Amino acid sequence: MINPDLHLHTYFSDGLESPSVVVRRAKAAGIDVLAVTDHDGMGGVEEAVEEGRRIGVQVVRGVEFSAEYAQDVPGFEGCTHYMHILGYGMDPADPELKAVLDYIQERRVRRNEQLRLVFEELGYPMTMEELKAHSINGFVGKVSFARILTERGFCSHPIDAFRDKNLLAHPKIKAVHRYKISAEEAIRVIGKAGGRSFFAHPFQLSFRPPREEPEDVYRKRQEAVISALKELGLAGIECWYPTHTPEQTAYLLDLAERLDLLASRGSDDHGENARPVKKMGNFSTEADLSMLKWVEDYL
Repeated sequence: MINPDLHLHTYFSDGLESPSVVVRRAKAAGIDVLAVTDHDGMGGVEEAVEEGRRIGVQVVRGVEFSAEYAQDVPGFEGCTHYMHILGYGMDPADPELKAVLDYIQERRVRRNEQLRLVFEELGYPMTMEELKAHSINGFVGKVSFARILTERGFCSHPIDAFRDKNLLAHPKIKAVHRYKISAEEAIRVIGKAGGRSFFAHPFQLSFRPPREEPEDVYRKRQEAVISALKELGLAGIECWYPTHTPEQTAYLLDLAERLDLLASRGSDDHGENARPVKKMGNFSTEADLSMLKWVEDYL
């Protein structure tokens, strides 16, 4: 029986390690199948595939889209919902997928300039050349800003920069949002490229205009949104996740069964010691590995 982790990040997005290091660490943790799912890009996937072949770990080509769903859902009209959608098994050479990822990259460049200007306003000037120099693989993102801030002594580690309310957690910085593809487009493009789409960490579903609502209402919202996305081709739900309690996992597994959706498991690991809770193998509920056999379609 395979033992997969299907949600991992490298320094081709906001992870701290190379794809090769992630694959080697996965092998050491007893993971024999993994998916590299960097945010809005697949630049590190082939390196991971090659390293996996070298050391005997099977790597699934993946991606994680930041997405929004602006259509009304029954009972929760007038809201735009925000989520992450994982894609597995796509052909990275698919021209439409490549065009979408290229466009998102263009939007990221614009966002980086906005972030740079806000940091300058806050008293942390830096140039785009410096940011590129602090981007190991050419991917300029928030981790690039974090590396500069660490080097200048404003924090002791790049991860601390993300937590500091004077740095990357500053309200003005957090107000500079990344571009989000529509959920409809994400699901369609993933499917056209030969992959399956999954709703990532469902308890991080957010919406605007925001309002307080009890847990039972929030779960009805989750079900309504996921049901709407299933009609568009959504294939599954990330049921096993480090921050899910056993009760939440059981609820998601039941929801997947009722909606006839597949179940996935992912740690959302961003590098060794990067996020104490979100790390390989750290799940509150042991997975039924037989429910993850669908991933063998992509091995």
